[in-house]
Amino acid sequence: MDQEKLLKNSREYFRNSSSLTVKIGCELEFFLLGASTSEVENFIVELQQKNWQVEKERGETQIEIKTDFTADLEALCVELEEKKSFVKNLAAEKNLIASFAAQPFLDDCGSALQFNISLHDANDKNIFATNEKTLQNSINSLLGYTNQMLIFFAPKKEDYLRFGCELNRKIFQKGKFPAPVNLSFGNNNRTCAIRIKKTESGKRLEYRVAAADADPWLCISALLLALSKKSNEEFMPTFGNAFEEKFSLKNLCQSLKEAEVEFRRDGNFIRDFLNPLLCGDEAAPNHPDISVQAGIE
Repeated sequence: MDQEKLLKNSREYFRNSSSLTVKIGCELEFFLLGASTSEVENFIVELQQKNWQVEKERGETQIEIKTDFTADLEALCVELEEKKSFVKNLAAEKNLIASFAAQPFLDDCGSALQFNISLHDANDKNIFATNEKTLQNSINSLLGYTNQMLIFFAPKKEDYLRFGCELNRKIFQKGKFPAPVNLSFGNNNRTCAIRIKKTESGKRLEYRVAAADADPWLCISALLLALSKKSNEEFMPTFGNAFEEKFSLKNLCQSLKEAEVEFRRDGNFIRDFLNPLLCGDEAAPNHPDISVQAGIE
């Protein structure tokens, strides 16, 4: 699989559908297994000395790495891969394990690869600041395609533990950050799949679905394709805890098998676009082994 070609083609498709530029910044979470409090603190300091944006997260030994916002999405993917590799090697040198598993503990936070997304005009102005229609359309597109592209954001069977409703209720009750369990968005609402976050430049969409062990090349390619299409679904903001049954929100797929069914669903534009690139130019859109070709187990 040529990851760079995959992202390049997806980026070009978005450019042909819009005059806007996508900028993305990421938050990558992991647990430092077997570490004491002081070892976690020292690990963070060591990474910060490399001028990384690093801080302690809500999980017991959980750490978060942030990247700058950028329109150079290829460089962003390379940066994420290099930082993940460096962290694993540094942990091993200290006889520790850096785990990027989506849900390594059933009584603590999950680990995500969050994508903070904004759209910019030719003058580099964040249009989410003033254009509510484009903001809503972007939310509709991302949520409308989420289950159909979830196979990229949660590529392993165990990743779906992170979307469990009861598990996240317990995590939320402990005052820790939960993972999303349904197709939802809200203003500064961390119980939703998309959190609208106000910034100095306007607003950004924090897409909170992807597991920390997801492939950034595949994820960003899928995000670009979703943003290039107008969804037929209209989503309303959630005020309060998105886990509450009164909202009657559509769930995220609860297993890899469900995600594979959604991915292969007829009319899934993202599958039809990416499949020839993943499986070879001669591949049919419904190639049965696409998940294997994509590197998804």
